[in-house]
Amino acid sequence: MKLLSTASSAIYYAFITALIASVSVYAWHNAAEVLPSLAQRTSASLPATATIGAGIGSLALIVLLEALYPLRSLSLGRWVYADRPRGRMRGVDKLSIAQIAGVSLLGLALCTSLHIPLYVAIALPLLQLVIGWRSFNLASLLRAGCTRAVGSSSFGLLDSEVSADAIASQSARPRPSSRVTASPSLLFFRRLYRRWYIPLGAVTVMGLTLGLAPQLGSLALIGFAAAWTIVGAATGRAASFGRILDGAWPDWGLPLAATTGAALFGMAFIAAMWKLSLIALAACCLGLSYAAFKRSRPARVTAMNIIDTGGFGASFSPEVFGYFMRGGYGVAAIAVALFL
Repeated sequence: MKLLSTASSAIYYAFITALIASVSVYAWHNAAEVLPSLAQRTSASLPATATIGAGIGSLALIVLLEALYPLRSLSLGRWVYADRPRGRMRGVDKLSIAQIAGVSLLGLALCTSLHIPLYVAIALPLLQLVIGWRSFNLASLLRAGCTRAVGSSSFGLLDSEVSADAIASQSARPRPSSRVTASPSLLFFRRLYRRWYIPLGAVTVMGLTLGLAPQLGSLALIGFAAAWTIVGAATGRAASFGRILDGAWPDWGLPLAATTGAALFGMAFIAAMWKLSLIALAACCLGLSYAAFKRSRPARVTAMNIIDTGGFGASFSPEVFGYFMRGGYGVAAIAVALFL
């Protein structure tokens, strides 16, 4: 009976995996036909720009991954309760393998999109191994484990302020030697300089969008908008001083201005890459501003109800779903604007 149960579970997971893979492959090859076709300057007249952008975006992604989720790490719990009693010190786990697999799939996707030989895709996982596969001692592995735990805090804590503060405290540059100031605007630019991962994330999003747009078509714009709202939200949090200063400007005025500036920058990238009407560009700017500002505001999950999907072996919480999808109406407005 145990063998039969194991076999049936294996068949079930194999079926689900094959179903997801087939749908993903079909969607990948037919993505450009989902939304109205847009004239892509990048893929039509500037193929070199797309290739260079994909290379820069991929490098920025690998550096960002190594900063937030180190490839080799060791959690304190695994060291105390698993590796140390066995006399081992391993720095590779399932997340390490998942990172290498994900980067490899990204390399294949970029090669397919840019119509370059598929063997070039091996450069991405090799680069990740060169950057992340270093000779660690125990202290470095444990420190990398703490870094990975803090980087993953936004998926477990479900409190945007706590997780954002933790990432900023761990990853920010040392405080620059500068004159003391009480100006929130100047402090915002200093914060933005210290939180180097925000502009690096922007470079990652723009570069990968350049590389994937020839294959995904208009869907690349939707993906760019969804990812850019995260960059805009991080920019808005860097401009938020409502917890230490009173007044409307430090609480929501400056964050709104910061997210609007990030949205304008994103709209400029969209305008340079796709040929859209002025109404569509205005809708993109408004959608990016709303989604980024909504995501930048404090959010916390205080109650959790579980809804079972029934028959599919999965369940979800509406509160958690709403927490991660806040600001989604702005991205939906951008998708609607493509039909204008």
